[in-house]
Amino acid sequence: MFDTLTDSFTNAIRKIRFHDDEKALTKALDELKKSLLKADVNHKVVKDLIFKVQVETKKNGIGKDQFLAALRETLYELLEVGGNRGFIFASKPPTVILMTGLQGSGKTTTTGKLALYLKNKQKKVLVVAADLQRLAAVEQLRQITAKIDVELYENESTKNPVEV
Repeated sequence: MFDTLTDSFTNAIRKIRFHDDEKALTKALDELKKSLLKADVNHKVVKDLIFKVQVETKKNGIGKDQFLAALRETLYELLEVGGNRGFIFASKPPTVILMTGLQGSGKTTTTGKLALYLKNKQKKVLVVAADLQRLAAVEQLRQITAKIDVELYENESTKNPVEV
């Protein structure tokens, strides 16, 4: 999905790259709109994004840099989450963080990055190896946690993540 979105943004930017006029902006926005819809982005989100990018680009003068800045700012605004940022730790330890996601989405690597981040914030971290279906998942976690010097809990006597 992210590759498709990256290609969408790149193709849209190419449309405006050398032609700093209204027609080029329209072509770039149309390309972006088609690509986002093809990538199953909600049509209301696409409509709002396209409108805001168009208004912001026109306000700052049509051009590649202005288009990129408007797109970046609009995406940040769209993806920003209000309220608290970062972790809200449990009032009574431990704070449990469960990593879930599709296969190949980067959960194991992100878990390592998150563990290192928390360790650097002076938190005691324990990573639990519960991905027992993917071959070498536990070994990958073992290597990551050893590299960042974080504790790892693994239970090789079961293949049931709930038991772990």
